[in-house]
Amino acid sequence: MRLFLMAIALLGSSLALAQVKPGEPLGMVIDVQGNATVSNAGKSSKLEMLSYLRAQNELQLDKGASMTVTWYANSKELKFSGPAKLKVESGGIQVMSGAAAQERAVTDEKVAATKKLPSRLGQAAMNMRGMKPMTPEQEKAREQLRPGDNASFSDWVVYAMGLEQIGLTSEAKGVWKKLSAERPNDLKLKQLAE
Repeated sequence: MRLFLMAIALLGSSLALAQVKPGEPLGMVIDVQGNATVSNAGKSSKLEMLSYLRAQNELQLDKGASMTVTWYANSKELKFSGPAKLKVESGGIQVMSGAAAQERAVTDEKVAATKKLPSRLGQAAMNMRGMKPMTPEQEKAREQLRPGDNASFSDWVVYAMGLEQIGLTSEAKGVWKKLSAERPNDLKLKQLAE
């Protein structure tokens, strides 16, 4: 487990230095509210939470919409509010129209937690395994990821994803249930809460 945690930290710290391969995700949408769309090569679809952002994606946020993204390079969280037109480029998200992003630095561990979707997402059913006691490494990782009492919705999404990655799926489900109760119309949250 220690090797896993060290690998996450090294991965996060080296992201800013690494060359991004074409088609690789540059970030992840960890919260979206209101009407927002993503376009690539002329094809548009609804922008959803837990969607990867890739170079050349074009984003449209209608008035009143908002989006929060973890940006892998430089370990940042970016929050955009609509109306806005944005374009994803390898060097960052360019604002074509609308206000600049609210930015904050986040830990490498929190960014790394958003690099992999929960394995349960997209599965019709899940095999239940017996409960195992939490290891000291899992407990330490959990505490490093745990958001504060007044944390934002997106902080709790990152926390739940991190719990999934360190093997604390049952605990993650409790967080997903809380988030799903706040956003009852979000199908991904509903699936993760089950």
